[in-house]
Amino acid sequence: MNPHVKELLDRSLFEPMRDFKCRQGKRIRGSLLQISYEMAGGIGNVPASVSDAIESLHAGSLVIDDVQDDSRSRRGQFTMHQSIGVPLAINAGNWMYFHALECLSDSPLPAEIRARLIEAMVRTARRCHEGQAIDIHGRVDQVPIEHWEDTTSAISLMKTGSLVELAMRMGCIAANAPDRLLSVLPVLGRRIGIALQMRNDLDELASIAQWQRENQSDDSIRDDDLRNARMTWPWVWASQRTGHAQCREWAMRLDRSPQDRWEVAQELFQLVGQHGDQIIGALVSEQLRLLAEHVIDRRLLDGIGEILRTIERPSWPIAVLGGIHAEHTSEVAR
Repeated sequence: MNPHVKELLDRSLFEPMRDFKCRQGKRIRGSLLQISYEMAGGIGNVPASVSDAIESLHAGSLVIDDVQDDSRSRRGQFTMHQSIGVPLAINAGNWMYFHALECLSDSPLPAEIRARLIEAMVRTARRCHEGQAIDIHGRVDQVPIEHWEDTTSAISLMKTGSLVELAMRMGCIAANAPDRLLSVLPVLGRRIGIALQMRNDLDELASIAQWQRENQSDDSIRDDDLRNARMTWPWVWASQRTGHAQCREWAMRLDRSPQDRWEVAQELFQLVGQHGDQIIGALVSEQLRLLAEHVIDRRLLDGIGEILRTIERPSWPIAVLGGIHAEHTSEVAR
């Protein structure tokens, strides 16, 4: 390749892509991929082509998701489209999808295993895009409240649930797992993905509420869900704990001003923060119990238990909830 052309390609695609993939995230999918591979009888590390494929697919989905949400930050840095522009970011995100499939296609695994891995990834990518369509179009201020839970469940299942399910399914397929494990581990992955989505939704709401108390700069907060009126689990929990009139009033305030959104975040988090933590904790505990019924290797159980505990634990200090509660009480007193 001509050196000048190669330089253009590096600057417009490969360098931004490498920078993005090197950012530290939870790496939950990669860890579950490895654990499911070992649970299914795989020896050593899962083939690099399989782990590269799942990481590339996930990274590409984050880049595209950030464009569609007009997000400002991702993992503590500017989103890719903020750094290199929307057209190049969309191209990079799509490139990572194709790169993921190429990783599997070029894998040294047996042809039948490769075909099953590619089929699983294609089906999941299609399902994730369907979930994304619902996520973008199904705004909380437009969807009837009686449909909030079904809509949010579908989004979580088709997006985060499907990707975590895929990680565990690919680990099983790569190890040529028996049908018994293939009927169990991917389903557990799907449920873990839903718990992960609940945690992400609640943590974002908590961070907005904390912003209001600490007067941080606009760039320090990720408020994509409220700013885009996304259907998230805190709205579902609120609809179960207070009247529909109150929920509708909060939803209608999202388009007014940043101040209105921050106030909604505080009031919503005050109502559902502890409740959401309890639901997530119960869901995580249930998945550990179900897993223990099928896996006897203590080391692997401990490994997946540690992953689930990172989902169970909130990323915000518990003082945030206490501080908001104190402010709320003093407002009532006045």
